[in-house]
Amino acid sequence: MPRLLDRIASFLAEHRALALPAAFLAMVAVLVVPLGPAAMDALVALNFAFAVLVLVRASSLRGPLEFSAFPALLLGTTLFRLVINVASTRLILGADAATPAEAQGVAGSLIESFGRLVAGNNLVVGATVFAILVIVQFVVITKGASRMAEVAARFALDALPGRQMAIDADVASGAIDARAARRRRAALAREADFFGAMDGASRFVRGDAVAGLVITGVNLVGGLLVGVVQKGWTFAETARAITILTIGDGLAAQIPAFIIAVAAGLVTARVGGGRTLGEAVPGQLVGGPRTLWMLAGFLAALALTPLPAAPLLVGAAVSAAGAWAMGRRSRSATATRGSSAAGSAALRVPARRPSLSVGAGSGQEGPETPAAARAREIGALLAVEPIELEVGARLVELVREGDGSPVLRRIEVVRRQVAQDLGIIVPPVRVRDERTLPAGGYRIRIRGAAVGEGELRLGELLAMPGDGQLPDLPGIRVREPAFGLDALWIASSLRGLAEGRGCAVAAPESVLGAHFATVVRRHADELLTREHVADLLSELGRRAPRLVEDTVPACIRPGELQRVMQCLLRERVPVRDLEAVLESVADASRRTRDPWSLAESARSALRRTICQQYARPDVDGRPVLSCVAAGPRLDAAVAGAVRETDGEPAIAMAASDAARVVRAVAAAARPLAESGLPVVVLASRGARAALARLLAPHIPGSAVLAYDELVRGIDVERVGDAELIDGSAEAAA
Repeated sequence: MPRLLDRIASFLAEHRALALPAAFLAMVAVLVVPLGPAAMDALVALNFAFAVLVLVRASSLRGPLEFSAFPALLLGTTLFRLVINVASTRLILGADAATPAEAQGVAGSLIESFGRLVAGNNLVVGATVFAILVIVQFVVITKGASRMAEVAARFALDALPGRQMAIDADVASGAIDARAARRRRAALAREADFFGAMDGASRFVRGDAVAGLVITGVNLVGGLLVGVVQKGWTFAETARAITILTIGDGLAAQIPAFIIAVAAGLVTARVGGGRTLGEAVPGQLVGGPRTLWMLAGFLAALALTPLPAAPLLVGAAVSAAGAWAMGRRSRSATATRGSSAAGSAALRVPARRPSLSVGAGSGQEGPETPAAARAREIGALLAVEPIELEVGARLVELVREGDGSPVLRRIEVVRRQVAQDLGIIVPPVRVRDERTLPAGGYRIRIRGAAVGEGELRLGELLAMPGDGQLPDLPGIRVREPAFGLDALWIASSLRGLAEGRGCAVAAPESVLGAHFATVVRRHADELLTREHVADLLSELGRRAPRLVEDTVPACIRPGELQRVMQCLLRERVPVRDLEAVLESVADASRRTRDPWSLAESARSALRRTICQQYARPDVDGRPVLSCVAAGPRLDAAVAGAVRETDGEPAIAMAASDAARVVRAVAAAARPLAESGLPVVVLASRGARAALARLLAPHIPGSAVLAYDELVRGIDVERVGDAELIDGSAEAAA
């Protein structure tokens, strides 16, 4: 039996895409095929179960896009209820019953039970209850849900241009990359489509209420005509039998419709925030212990009036107990935050290079005056840390162990690796707890701005497939935070199974370390300050004093050298060989003082380092640089559009032409991306810098090299040419 159930479940999971078309075909069949009472009971029970399922799901959403299929479900549930109404009407009016008593069960036991439960022995009471339910649903619920959907759709569409501009601004400032921008734009488009669809689908809810009322009236009139005219029953007998069945039929359809209408309002009201309604409403409703104390006082005052005192005093006691418990918990949380803040102040990764540390205290220590204490406090508030790592409550334990912390050890490894690869020293990293983050969340800040965040699951492992396909393992699907790849959080016991299926498995601290390394390399130019450049020059001055004396500031000022090095780091060019950079800058400064022109000269001096950075060994161990060449038309178009803006190259090209350039390079470089190789493009010296800027937001990690930056000893393998084609040919393709 369990094996049979597993096979059925596997079959349904494999063919779940056919469930919706099959359901619609079945509803159409119900319209034309007569059903028996047992089948009607099954449909009514299914209608109730589905409505309750939708309500529970709607009340547990963290955001409306988690239920993006809800507008289509509204149409499906409306059609389902109308189909049930038609089938039940056929059974009630077409019943082959000789007496009114025999006609009671013709539409199924559920419909009859609903009618008798509400109407009982008094038809007036039943009709009144049914009318109240319909009025509440039509006037209050459906009308309010329709208005909420309309306003939400209007606001979402009105805010769309501004939110698109905000995404573009984040991309331009470097706060997010092109992949993150595409995800945010896609989410924005889905949100606008969702609210637009909800605005239209809410009309189905309102129309369903009207249709239910009309169908009930038609059933009453038709039932009286059938009973009195065709079957010869008395008016009283017919009215009693038909009214009970009609009320039961109406309730069997209107109660699920009422539930679906409430769910529609809940879905529209979910404006995000990352919490469900069950999590947000209690805290926002009560607010704090003061609210409950005021409620307790009000109920106690009411107990002094002629009103019954017992229930009021019980309510006052319950409110007072809740206020006392909430106040005690709040005081405990405040004390915990205070101790955590005191502990987090010391969670700072120390710099391992004393020669590069800035600001050392000197002199005798003495008692601190109040003015000095205030000045120190203000300075601490205004200070902006170069790099900060904020962690959630659950990750605090990973960084509280000092030098033994796995996270701090990983950060120190990243700092040393970046120093060896890029030639800059990453500033000390401040690690602190942040209560607004999820318990397992973290956030990386560069000079106060958030540049990366993610969430870890302690005790589990992150499995990343090598072929891009997630393994069929139990776990939680996520996006790997460093590169945005599909990944899976799995239990530690599944490590061997995941590695056997070709997955790379990483511990939580390794995931955080990889993300931190990616962020640091991506924003290395922002971390290079003038103080840092001065320290590097001092270090170089001990090894090559004559070079530093003859170059700085005679040929280039420290601020200009900083911009040159930032231009190199922005394209991931290491500046570790600062001696070669200074020599090339000294020679080129006789012709120009533009930082980007000096950076291009420095690239020529570092061309072997640049080529080795992207070369890969072939089967014989020889370094090979696989690349794409910019075609003559594309190269000429980019070079002809180069303009100098604020001392740096820019492209004066129409957006459509720029998009054609990006598409041409992406199409030619597809074999490189599919092989897991870096996207390297060869271009002329005049087009290189501008083409690199154009491709950076759209093809992250791409590199553009000039032809004169190629060196002997590294073979060049050209996998394709990126060439512009005519607009008509591109459209046809």
